[in-house]
Amino acid sequence: MKPAPFNYLRAATVDEVLQKLQEWGEEAKVLAGGQSLMPLLNMRLAQPRYIIDVNGLAEMTGMNWCPETQTLTVGALTRHRELLQHPLIETHAPLLREAAHFIGHLAIRSRGTLGGSIAHADPAAELPLVVIALGGTLVIQSLTGEHSIPIEEFFLGYYMTILKPDELITAVKIPGLANNTGYAITEFARRHGDFALASAAAVVTVDERGTIIKARCAVGGVAPQAIRCPAVDVSLSGARSPGDFAQAARQLENMIEPPDDVQASGEYRRYLAVELMSQAIGVAYARAVATKEARA
Repeated sequence: MKPAPFNYLRAATVDEVLQKLQEWGEEAKVLAGGQSLMPLLNMRLAQPRYIIDVNGLAEMTGMNWCPETQTLTVGALTRHRELLQHPLIETHAPLLREAAHFIGHLAIRSRGTLGGSIAHADPAAELPLVVIALGGTLVIQSLTGEHSIPIEEFFLGYYMTILKPDELITAVKIPGLANNTGYAITEFARRHGDFALASAAAVVTVDERGTIIKARCAVGGVAPQAIRCPAVDVSLSGARSPGDFAQAARQLENMIEPPDDVQASGEYRRYLAVELMSQAIGVAYARAVATKEARA
């Protein structure tokens, strides 16, 4: 199929994008990597009157590390392949690099963007999941100004967010990892590159005795959106053994109600989520301990 007719604008600046979004409202769609939007257009599941192409806007590209705030700012137009290659990601947010390995295939990773993946709000997408686990914040702009919001407050449900028609995600801010901190993402998909039936991410910090003192865990593919798991985080306080990790992961059993669909039953997705979370915590813990020992 081919898209319904639309008017195309290649924006020259972020201000121009914001002006047009305010003018055209819900009749406009923003084109970044196009890996989700283009299939929707081709199947006519989306029929916007206007397409605003933001590719090439230098204001939404690049990365910057701020030592004073210990924060990594990543432009919303950062391609998935850049998450795999950029030294600032490797140093300050390696979980983003690890998540990017799971995304689609080379062509998709070469075009898809960090901001586009988050804005699309697919509950099985890897990048929203790990940004939640990392405690990331979204920078959102409109003609009325700029504001930031924790990513876990951004999603409303399946492919739904709080982003208003006149707003644009311009950057993602990621806190740097504390000392003695490990991270991991695990997922189960039928084939590499497919969306996961379930996925889990964990970021844990240990003390000098190797006991977990802080955790941020998140799960994807089992709810209308990727979600943080505070009950798992609390249960991990004081944990240091695989048995502790498995017990903490079982907190998910009462947290999630995955739906049945053609890919898997809800019961099977719940089982996967618990197992994957236990594995993610174990890998994150091992990395945290290794980091601690390397610093000793």
